[in-house]
Amino acid sequence: MILLVDSDSAIVSLLNENLQSEGYGVVSVASAEDALTLPLDSYNLVISEVKLPGEIDGLELLDRMKDDRLTAHVPLMFCTTLDGENDIIAGLNAGADDYVIKPFSLREFMARIRSVLRRHRNFAPATTLRTIEYRTLILNIDSRGLIIDGDSVSLSPTEFTILSMLLRSRNKLFTREEIFAAAWPGEEMNNPRLVDVNISRLRKKLTAYGPNIVNRSGRGYGFMDVV
Repeated sequence: MILLVDSDSAIVSLLNENLQSEGYGVVSVASAEDALTLPLDSYNLVISEVKLPGEIDGLELLDRMKDDRLTAHVPLMFCTTLDGENDIIAGLNAGADDYVIKPFSLREFMARIRSVLRRHRNFAPATTLRTIEYRTLILNIDSRGLIIDGDSVSLSPTEFTILSMLLRSRNKLFTREEIFAAAWPGEEMNNPRLVDVNISRLRKKLTAYGPNIVNRSGRGYGFMDVV
């Protein structure tokens, strides 16, 4: 799965079409803030512009990913309009796996993507235990398992994706569109009820923690601290 972080719709459309034609799953967001709401450790590659709308640019996005043990292993390529020598050096010194300047040769860029993915294939993060914990709820990122009060709870892949998304950003609301994009990457949201049905099923499985998943009308769902 590849994540595109760019507000340039023409570039996103071009890359999305060509990456999908080569069999890659693709998710796109316009800002670093949006990217940071996603389970970034589940992506094989992030391709980001350096200049992004919002308060966080591509360099800071990369810095945050490298500082987080869950995402430090995820490769990031810059695809950007910043073509100065100092810009390129800054990007590579920050830890980017490649630096591509717009406009670019599509064939060369696709070759570079394949090269980065080959270098990182079978690369495992240094840590062996990756969990998200909330009181007696433990979500294991590697095994994709859930434990509540010591008991194992079975989750579908969709339920796991939704729960990990909500738990990573507790007390934050996500719209149906944002949840759908994470749980069904690359698909069109023809049936918004899919999100509601999976949330309802997830609440039942969470038992005592079910009420922590709240719905604010017109604003979306979130995993909230409930006294």
